Amino acid sequence: MLTNRTGWAVIAFLLCAMQVSMTRADPASCLEKVSSYVAEVDQLLAREKDRITPFQDLNKRYFEFRDCDTDSLLEAVWRSAFFYHITYNPRAKEYYILLSSKDVEVGFAYSAREKKSNTLSAGWVNK
Repeated sequence: MLTNRTGWAVIAFLLCAMQVSMTRADPASCLEKVSSYVAEVDQLLAREKDRITPFQDLNKRYFEFRDCDTDSLLEAVWRSAFFYHITYNPRAKEYYILLSSKDVEVGFAYSAREKKSNTLSAGWVNK
């Protein structure tokens, strides 16, 4: 009887563990998502000068980034035609990323400790 209960407990635990691991993104899919996001931001920054809503909509559609390899994420951002700068906070282990045209800037933070993005923004540069 004890063995049967133990067996069911082990099976239940394994099923829960599998479910948790399946909800986590893998670094490759995160990189694909970041690269796609950067490409779309670049297109918007190249043509959109009068409306901020398309950037906000893009942020809503893509966020959040999870379980990225930090170096790969930064590399994808550096490839942007509108890369502006990255600031690193070593205490928080957080990167603040900014892409900008002369009209609009788009930014987000990525926590290397938590392996997820946060603090997304889109705003006017000089308006």
